[in-house]
Amino acid sequence: MKLLRSLVLLVAFLGSACTLSLPAAGSAFGAKKEQVFRYMLVAVPLEDGVSPAHRRKPSPLELLGRGSTGRIVDAKGNVVMSAVPGKPIYGLSLTPDRSKALIDFGDAEYSLNSVNDVRHIATPPVRPDEPEDATSFSWLILDDDRLIGYADLPSLEPKEGLTASEADGLPPRGTLVYIYAISTGAMSPVEIDNSVPQPFGISTDSHGKLMISPLLGLDMLEMKIIPDRSNEP
Repeated sequence: MKLLRSLVLLVAFLGSACTLSLPAAGSAFGAKKEQVFRYMLVAVPLEDGVSPAHRRKPSPLELLGRGSTGRIVDAKGNVVMSAVPGKPIYGLSLTPDRSKALIDFGDAEYSLNSVNDVRHIATPPVRPDEPEDATSFSWLILDDDRLIGYADLPSLEPKEGLTASEADGLPPRGTLVYIYAISTGAMSPVEIDNSVPQPFGISTDSHGKLMISPLLGLDMLEMKIIPDRSNEP
């Protein structure tokens, strides 16, 4: 446990591997096939400090209010999108290049939109194809063209004799992680190394860095992504 508290999590690129179905808009994967990449989530020594890439920058869009009162305004304060009945706005995040916005409407509904004109670009998948009992994805921005999403695998512990709140409070048996390419719609599974404390969530810290949030009382761990260049000449 002490070792895990001093580790940073890293997604290591393993290279082109398999073909997976592309996601249909807002649903599970469609019939089209694309070459995708495989990744692995592993633990590496923790790094101190804040990298320049994660220093705060002025944002061209901002979310004011939340839920049914949520509204997105531009740098001049003009409202460019407002919550409507049945479609609240719970979150807004921008790609590092400030070209695309990930909007969270709640209930696993996300939309990628252009920052310049709020035009819809893509809708990431709602849930994994399998296992069937996996929960819906929570999506976060990984870089200018990729999202990273995680879904829980519900506990298989017997629920007889438990109240509804007690049953809901059982920790998941594990976590699934996928990477979604915005430009192609390709979904890539992320393998999880045994050093990673299951189950976990993914969030951002105050600097916007992606963090692993273990659900069993361990400290948060930072996450990074690097390519595996072992096959390069």
